[in-house]
Amino acid sequence: MSINNHSIIRLISLFFFFVFILINGLFWIAYQHFYNEHNSDQMRRFLLAERLLHDQQRDFSIELGQLMIQKSGLSSKQLLSTGEVMSTLPFGKIITLHGHTYYIHFMPPHPHNLFDKNAFRVPPPDKFDLFTFKPLHQLEMVGLSSSVLEDIQPHTMMMFWIFLISVDTLILFFFAFLLRKLLPLRQLKNAIMAYRDGDTNLNIPIKGEDEISQITYEFNRTLGKIASMREARSLFLRNILHELKTPIMKGSLTTDCLEISNDQERLKRIFARMDYLLGEFAKMERFSSGEWKLNLQEYRFVDLLDHACDLLLCHKDILCIEGEDSDLIINVDFELFAVALKNIIDNALKYSTNNPIIVISSHAIKVCSIGMPLSADKQNFTKPFNRPYEDSSSGLGLGLYITHSIIHKHNFNFLYHHINGNNCFTIIIK
Repeated sequence: MSINNHSIIRLISLFFFFVFILINGLFWIAYQHFYNEHNSDQMRRFLLAERLLHDQQRDFSIELGQLMIQKSGLSSKQLLSTGEVMSTLPFGKIITLHGHTYYIHFMPPHPHNLFDKNAFRVPPPDKFDLFTFKPLHQLEMVGLSSSVLEDIQPHTMMMFWIFLISVDTLILFFFAFLLRKLLPLRQLKNAIMAYRDGDTNLNIPIKGEDEISQITYEFNRTLGKIASMREARSLFLRNILHELKTPIMKGSLTTDCLEISNDQERLKRIFARMDYLLGEFAKMERFSSGEWKLNLQEYRFVDLLDHACDLLLCHKDILCIEGEDSDLIINVDFELFAVALKNIIDNALKYSTNNPIIVISSHAIKVCSIGMPLSADKQNFTKPFNRPYEDSSSGLGLGLYITHSIIHKHNFNFLYHHINGNNCFTIIIK
């Protein structure tokens, strides 16, 4: 499952990513600074050592040692041929070889050679020094005397890299630890979504004793309590429906055996009303318990309308249908959607003086009938029993409640409007 832009895990991941880049960038800047400082200090010590070498009156080994410089046993020729030139000075070169730094000092020309024209004679091309681009013959004629100095000051960036790796490891470890602590939030979210979709057999594993684990624990307890309450309610309703069904059926049969009279008609209406209410209660119980699963297939709307009329025991001719030839095909549960359509048409037939009008379009189905507008409490289709009182001629709001539930379960929209004296119920197909 992809992570949305406002996810806590995503935001924390981005935060740690930027912190990781920032810290490593700062370490790289510090490394460059220390590296340049080391090179500057090294060149300064080599230049001081070079000044000491100009004076040939005494041995400056002690001073060179204080500068952490010593004379090397390697020849300048070997260093120039195998080492890597780091920088070139007026009378010397700094060369690295096998992790050590050397300074080759070229003695300046002697005064008696400065006026010797043969000292500056251009030699053949095969005797050029590739590093200084000065003829070797020229250097020899002016009195080249090269000495090699080695930097013995211990210099290593090992501690720097160890510190950097330790900091990076600590950041990554803390990020992994925090991510592990937050991942149960995603499991909890998925469990809530699964519960919303009807999966009540959930028991999320709990690891740890932090706040997220405590929330998960309380969520599991809440799910268990809700499951127990739903089971008890379902058992109670089923027992009530079963126990009431038998006396109502017996009363209806007994009424049919009585002589035809006003009392018999009244009793028949009472028992018919009770049987109707039991049927509506049974449907509502199946919806609320989540037992009614959708079996989605594509059907022509005219076939659904025919089945709704069959459920109403009426003929389709009593309906004024507009757009019947539109060949609207929708993906629905055949039985459930026909029940929802039946309830809308039944309301239109009961509470209107004219034949209902059904308008079929490519994205909506509208059922309109002349009548007084519904009161505010009756327009709340999200809950049943929304009537201030109930008598034998009015409903309890169960029909429209079930209709709204079915349409919502199909991810369609169910709207009501009162326009030009007509009550219009519209099913918007997404």
